[in-house]
Amino acid sequence: MHRKYAKQGLVAVSVSVDDLEDKETEGEVRKFLRQQKATFANFLLNETPEDWQKKLKIEGAPAVFVFNRAGQIEQKYAEIPKHAEIEKLVEQLLRQK
Repeated sequence: MHRKYAKQGLVAVSVSVDDLEDKETEGEVRKFLRQQKATFANFLLNETPEDWQKKLKIEGAPAVFVFNRAGQIEQKYAEIPKHAEIEKLVEQLLRQK
């Protein structure tokens, strides 16, 4: 979706909440992102699950947050919705100026 809509203003960011105490985690996350051709900003969160769950107001991963052009949360999905559902919302938001 990032490749398809970046020129229209879509900004994609991924945040991994995997346990960085596990020495193999970072390499596995990087490998996955390369396989997915995730050429947008990707972060490895270094917080406890209790902290990020409280801050993000979610029970756990995965989750998807879609923001509008004003930087406000337009939609939060506690479970990964169908790609088409997210894309429909993104298209709507990109049409708004």
